[in-house]
Amino acid sequence: MGDFNHGHIQWTSLQSTGREDQEFLNLVQDSFLSQHVLEATRGENVLDIVLSSQNEFVDNVKICEPLGCSDHNQIHFIIKVKGERNRKIRYRNNFHKGRYKDMREYLAKIDWNNTLKNKTATECWNILKSEIDCVVDKFVPLKKQGKRSKKKHLSKEAIRKIKYKQMMWKTYRHTGSEEDYSIYKEALNQATAEIRNSKRSQMAS
Repeated sequence: MGDFNHGHIQWTSLQSTGREDQEFLNLVQDSFLSQHVLEATRGENVLDIVLSSQNEFVDNVKICEPLGCSDHNQIHFIIKVKGERNRKIRYRNNFHKGRYKDMREYLAKIDWNNTLKNKTATECWNILKSEIDCVVDKFVPLKKQGKRSKKKHLSKEAIRKIKYKQMMWKTYRHTGSEEDYSIYKEALNQATAEIRNSKRSQMAS
């Protein structure tokens, strides 16, 4: 996927008028690749394309509104690839259920004077750290680490303006009128400003 900048290729009929465009089209066909974008992605040209080695790998291709100030439309699509999901279970110490009485008894049995005698500060620290790690392993159980919840950065007003912007984009794509494009651009600016305000408010709270 990317901006290949070959705007003179007609992907529906697999024809081209430019030499470089024809060479690229020949390369795609000789490599037995499928190209999935058939609608314009910038102006009236198909510049951004999605290639795959098998046609069924890509599905539900949609041309959507530009992202931010870009003059290229977004391309949304689904990649259909089967694979096994590797679920790695992570654990961490559950200090709330630590057996601290047993820890104290274990550490009290250590002859610290002889253990740390004639040792440097670094050596003393390494010995102490090793013993602490040991008692944690012995007396603090493990528990599965859950997923952290992500903070929501967008306010309801920001979400509302994003939806309105998307609706205006669809209207412009349907009509192609300059008036509807101006309405879309105004909606885009308002949505962008509201998103920034929403994120700033979230960071300040």
